[in-house]
Amino acid sequence: MTQRMAIENEMSMDPVRDDVQTLLEELFGTPDVPKWPSSLGSSEFAELNRPEWLDRAAGPVGRANDKIERGLYRKHCAHCHALNGDGAGPTAYFQNPYPRDFRRGSFKFKSTPIGQKPTFEDLRNTLKRGLAGTAMPAFESLTSSKAVPSTGDNDASPGEDELDYLVHYVRFLSIRGEVERRLLMKASSQVDLEKGERLYDPKLKGLDATAYAKRMEWVDSNIQDVARSWVVAKEKVLSVHEVKELRFELPDDLKSSRVASFKVSVERGREVFQGATAACSLCHGKEGEGNGSAPDFDEWTKDWTIRAGIDPKDKRAWKVMKPFGALAPHRDPPRNFKHGVFRGGSSPEDIYRRIVGGIEGTPMPSVPIATDHPQGLPIEQVWDLVNFVRSLQYSEVQALSSSSSLDDSKGAK
Repeated sequence: MTQRMAIENEMSMDPVRDDVQTLLEELFGTPDVPKWPSSLGSSEFAELNRPEWLDRAAGPVGRANDKIERGLYRKHCAHCHALNGDGAGPTAYFQNPYPRDFRRGSFKFKSTPIGQKPTFEDLRNTLKRGLAGTAMPAFESLTSSKAVPSTGDNDASPGEDELDYLVHYVRFLSIRGEVERRLLMKASSQVDLEKGERLYDPKLKGLDATAYAKRMEWVDSNIQDVARSWVVAKEKVLSVHEVKELRFELPDDLKSSRVASFKVSVERGREVFQGATAACSLCHGKEGEGNGSAPDFDEWTKDWTIRAGIDPKDKRAWKVMKPFGALAPHRDPPRNFKHGVFRGGSSPEDIYRRIVGGIEGTPMPSVPIATDHPQGLPIEQVWDLVNFVRSLQYSEVQALSSSSSLDDSKGAK
């Protein structure tokens, strides 16, 4: 982001970057000894301000005298997501899609709508089950790893596990990263660098305490604003309006008396899929094979290319960012549903939320519900759409096994 601003402003942003890093270390500590900013000390942010959880996840890998393993993030995550969570770890170059950059505060697979943060449970689910079709593995084994001190006071709550500590640290890195972006944007737009002004001068505290306090008031306000968006996420969860007669258990219902009802719902869903309101076929193709319009780039890529005036399709153009750690741009292709791989979960509720909530940071938009938007889909049609999407993987299996019937026992497996 710093280099993008340097291109936009046609000047070096190195002094600003150094100031921001100094301020971030004062506020959030270091990768070895992280801390929550003092401005998050109120009860409003109690669920975030857990220094003992940071202690479990951060720092070097190892065990102290209490025999508790620490450095969980470095052990399990940093090689892909990097120490600061920017998604450019040592192994990131070899992956497609790339590991997530947490600093934007955007996450794809969640129970909240676009523009809202994921819940703690959303992130936990992603870590627990992984993301099918990507290099993100499942860490379900960490749910049985209880970090309980063998001596002294036990500061771990009942039920805590190592997965909780990793989720907590991901939120920490995301909040720190989003604050960093805000500081850089403020410097880019409001600090006159040509006149030698600085975003943050550590000496200012001793020279002009009033000016220092005023500047820190703005910083603290932004920290609280970012943190608050995570705290309230649990209040923003999208409701799944279940229609029981349209919820099917697959593949079991393909071999039951409900198969006829399923087929009828699938055919209605096909019409919705190819219709103008949902417009799914424009990207995913008429048969859901991901062969519709040309795939676009995701927001993480556009952030450092298109918004910096760089064409991500032009190799010579984007290579200017390569010395600063940029990875080759990858397009974000629509899902081929016939593969049966759903990164955000394959349950009916998961797919319902992908349709109604969209996938943040990607070209996948949300489809409005008729109760919320006059041009939206009735809830029953959303469920028909869910059934059509889920049916496609079984159609492919049947084609491979030379079966044309949805209730064929081989095709349903």
